[in-house]
Amino acid sequence: MTLSYPAIAAGLTNQKIALIGLIYKALRENRPLVLPQFMAYHPNHGQHEACDFSRIYQIAPLEKVFEAFGVPYAPTATTPDRIDGWQCFWEGADRWGEVGRAGGAAWPSLAAQSIRFLRPTPLLHDLAETLYAKLCTLGIQHTLHLRLDRDWQGYSTEVLPTFAPQTEDYNLPFLDIVQKAKNTWGPEFKKAYVVCDEECLPTSKETIRDYTKTTLGIDLFWKSDFLPPSGLASNLISSMLDFEVALKTPFFAGNSRSTFSCFVAFEKFCRTGKPPHNQFIYNLSGPMLGLRQDTGPLMAPEDATDSLYAFAPLIPPRPHTIPWPFCLTAHIATLGDITTHPPQPQATRAYGPLCLDASSKAGRNIEGIQLDGPEYLPRLEYRTQDPTGQPTPWVPLGTFCGSRGQNLPLTGFAIRLKGPEALVTDCLYAARFAGEPATLI
Repeated sequence: MTLSYPAIAAGLTNQKIALIGLIYKALRENRPLVLPQFMAYHPNHGQHEACDFSRIYQIAPLEKVFEAFGVPYAPTATTPDRIDGWQCFWEGADRWGEVGRAGGAAWPSLAAQSIRFLRPTPLLHDLAETLYAKLCTLGIQHTLHLRLDRDWQGYSTEVLPTFAPQTEDYNLPFLDIVQKAKNTWGPEFKKAYVVCDEECLPTSKETIRDYTKTTLGIDLFWKSDFLPPSGLASNLISSMLDFEVALKTPFFAGNSRSTFSCFVAFEKFCRTGKPPHNQFIYNLSGPMLGLRQDTGPLMAPEDATDSLYAFAPLIPPRPHTIPWPFCLTAHIATLGDITTHPPQPQATRAYGPLCLDASSKAGRNIEGIQLDGPEYLPRLEYRTQDPTGQPTPWVPLGTFCGSRGQNLPLTGFAIRLKGPEALVTDCLYAARFAGEPATLI
């Protein structure tokens, strides 16, 4: 029996998340999936309309993903088993979160590759390109996602307070959001493209524009300034255009509690395989924007801006670096064990930098490490150094080295190759320790 779900009345990115869940469910249950319809809302007459997948996204690129991962797929089935779309959404949200915690090493995953090949139809792509070209003509390099709409007001009043800290700036007035951007981006920030649901703004865009220009000297532009109303009759199409433009502009700031804002960073990562740059959030408390460190899926601002999830190496990769599929587990005080690879690594996949940075929060020290890898890899040994300067014995792959729960942060570590590989291979590694220079032992 084939598998699909009825179109769900949700925003663009929530529908993408449900699609991820459907793909994983089809693979797990070995049931051919039928691509779902997407739901569009028409503000001019207040009605929802289901539209075929092929009207908004290309099917052929996704079919390549299904073939590569062995996802059962039924391109022509007409009577699929209709399941709850929100059930797929929650599964997709779980898979998306796993990708976020894995960092760059998760780029080859099914979730990341599905979004990488989720490409708008040529007509929508060309329309977005035309809109972006007009912004470039005006010298606009910054995009702001202003969550001011009435739906967000209700969500931030009734739902977010049940799990988000009250000190979090998830429901700021528009002037406060732009002020944070100005504080962060400096004098180069003079104009911004605004993405939002224009039909649901609490006040007109002209009022927002005038107040922002008069108070802060910043010019704001919306897509309706450049496109005719006939092209913006559907909120689905409007959101897709905003999204594609946000992907192209060099700087973006949004609300990390909004899946739209998170997906801008995530889709940049999926399309390029590289960590997204210059992605900011405004709901981090304080006068400045927060710089995202993750690849997009982490929604709590303290997680999204945590250097632990950046996986940024101290030593930049060299042109001839061999991406051996080792994985690193570190025991971090206050967090527990953190591992840097996807749950089921495959030897044929490229891997992200083998690194962890736990320094962004006080008291969060690395207390022990473990390296793992398949048997065919070069033989490695490693050891660590405790706060007294005493090194541990050398241990082989698969052995935990250090301590857990004893308040004994590492102050050094060393790695060495064994066997013939030691004669022809260089092993470069580095670390940074609180209050100490980089230490090799």
